[in-house]
Amino acid sequence: MGHSAMPDKQRDVLKPNGPASGPVGGALEKGAALASELWLRIRTRALSAISPAAEAQLYEVHKEWLGDLSGKKVLEVGGGSPLTPWLAETARTYHAVSDDPARIEALQAQLGERRNARLIDADVMSGAFRDTGYDVIYLHSVLHRLEDRGPLLDRLLKKLAIEGRMVTTDPADGGGVTRLLRSIDRPFRTDTSPDHPVTEDLKRELAERFYLINCVAPFRMGKAALVMGVLHPETGRKLSERLIASDLKDRAAFNRLNSSLQVSFLLGAPD
Repeated sequence: MGHSAMPDKQRDVLKPNGPASGPVGGALEKGAALASELWLRIRTRALSAISPAAEAQLYEVHKEWLGDLSGKKVLEVGGGSPLTPWLAETARTYHAVSDDPARIEALQAQLGERRNARLIDADVMSGAFRDTGYDVIYLHSVLHRLEDRGPLLDRLLKKLAIEGRMVTTDPADGGGVTRLLRSIDRPFRTDTSPDHPVTEDLKRELAERFYLINCVAPFRMGKAALVMGVLHPETGRKLSERLIASDLKDRAAFNRLNSSLQVSFLLGAPD
């Protein structure tokens, strides 16, 4: 498998601290570079096991949860998710809120001139964002960016209409081995934002504010496909479709946060 030159930041991850000179220092630096190259190869092969068809299964579940949006007012926090085009195309009213000008610009290019779509350049927590009465609120990879999610959840609860629904999807805790691998992998990611995967604590926070209607955890058994991807990517891709489909049918997903890599919740506004 070919690969491009490694960025300096990634090559430096495993370098020893302090000055390194002479044969020992050169050997350490070479060893660090080789270890970094090896991890990047492993990472690339593992992620290649998640085929577009396998990933799409999760978003089909989200569509089933949300149903017919033709009469609904929809808010997407952030925007730019795999479900953004579908939300904008099918909702009566689609709003995306973000205080990132680059994201707003990308959404404008993606959605074009839609009469039903409005892009709100504001922090979702700010007074500049005044709209309420949303039938649907969609959060894709939002909650795990925040260490303290309570204020955002309280804010969004006030934005929901009566009988409104909210869907979230984020990385899940996954247990000790997963936490270790994430810590190793973090220096190699292009996204350096904070990362606080979903735990039982967040589930309790959600339950205090919303009805927990449904939950899916698509990478519980599906984790095996990542391992297979390292050994044989094509076999890993075939396996991922079967295992993720099985994970999405797991009715005990509410209790799988410590063994899953990702979790989605369907939440309802309280009476």
